[in-house]
Amino acid sequence: MTSPAAHVDTVVFDIDGTLVDSNYHHTIAWHRAFRAHGHDVPCWRIHRCIGMGGDRLVAAAAGQEVEDRDGDAVRKTWEQEYDEMLREPTALPGARELLSTLRDRGMTVVLASSAIPRHASRALELLGADERVDEVTTSEDAEESKPDPELLEAAIARADARSSVLVGDSVWDVEAANRVGIRTVAVLTGGFSEAELRSAGAAWVLSDTRDLLARLDDVVGRRS
Repeated sequence: MTSPAAHVDTVVFDIDGTLVDSNYHHTIAWHRAFRAHGHDVPCWRIHRCIGMGGDRLVAAAAGQEVEDRDGDAVRKTWEQEYDEMLREPTALPGARELLSTLRDRGMTVVLASSAIPRHASRALELLGADERVDEVTTSEDAEESKPDPELLEAAIARADARSSVLVGDSVWDVEAANRVGIRTVAVLTGGFSEAELRSAGAAWVLSDTRDLLARLDDVVGRRS
């Protein structure tokens, strides 16, 4: 077992797949967007790229030729397709309680998502973020999306964090945290396997936010 993260004062969360059950909705939205522009990209391949920003996903899932020819059009259609299902995702069990518990322990809670602000707003509503979260960053806060660490760096800077840990669900989250030099608590709710997340360098791999809540002392310690 990984030793506890001593003196953690800030916990940074990814949103999609970590706190909100939305990864598969995004997969379907991207699948429909690709098909609308004549590209048959299987859902499994798209899912392997969820967690990247849309600026990277088209090329990663369908190739650079598709990005060069239709990337902007595919992204626009994906936004429209996800807008249609925006009310369907739900907060994952334990997510709101976990955020509240961290705040009660005196820790700074930050949400760092590659989502566009319109989509992030719905997730913040589901999580009751106004009462549970100190800072939020979205795609507008960084020019480069995950696995580039720019968004995570912006979140840490905004929180004025001294010691942080990232909670995420994808290998792209882990890679970004590795590049910043902080540890990752990975959860399985995004659909990436334990083996993949450990191979990427996650310090802990837990089932979900409820599992993290039950093991909070082991992972982030207790701060008065």
